Amino acid sequence: MSLDMNVYVEHLSDSIIPEILKRLNDFDMNVEIHPDFSFQTQTGFLPFKFTLENSKFDILKNKELLSGFELYIDNYDFQEEKKHLQSKKNLFQKAFNKQTETEKRLSKCTKVLNFNWHLDITFELRFVLLTSAIITEITNGVRHDPATDYWYENKNIVNEAFEDIENFESSVSHDRLRFHEFDGW
Repeated sequence: MSLDMNVYVEHLSDSIIPEILKRLNDFDMNVEIHPDFSFQTQTGFLPFKFTLENSKFDILKNKELLSGFELYIDNYDFQEEKKHLQSKKNLFQKAFNKQTETEKRLSKCTKVLNFNWHLDITFELRFVLLTSAIITEITNGVRHDPATDYWYENKNIVNEAFEDIENFESSVSHDRLRFHEFDGW
């Protein structure tokens, strides 16, 4: 099953990559991002090499793992989107009803990052939720889950994402654990 998450940002620069990595490493893992990664050229799968510091699975201890997600970056125009949504039976009003702060932040956004992942690979959720939350926090962006039409608040977004990850990963049984070992970039 494939899922999406969108993050809307005003500016997007490679200068935030070190901060993203620093923040990812705050969450019980040692992480590296593909050395050629750039927001300017990214399209498709974005790999992360990582080791977990505290895994409930003995099989993962001291193993270098590979995970990631699909990342696509497009231009975003709030006024165009507003027109498009209004033409679809006033969905705009439903989507942004009583969200004036969200709408205000969205009106300044020029880029949308689309994160796509699969739930059947255990650690993809970890990287999507944390990376999208960290980017949202760093850029004062807006995160949106299209499946639930939920617009996230920026306050505590990263810690809440990690709580969701911990809940999900603690529910994974040994026979449902799916991962890839790292064998090079």
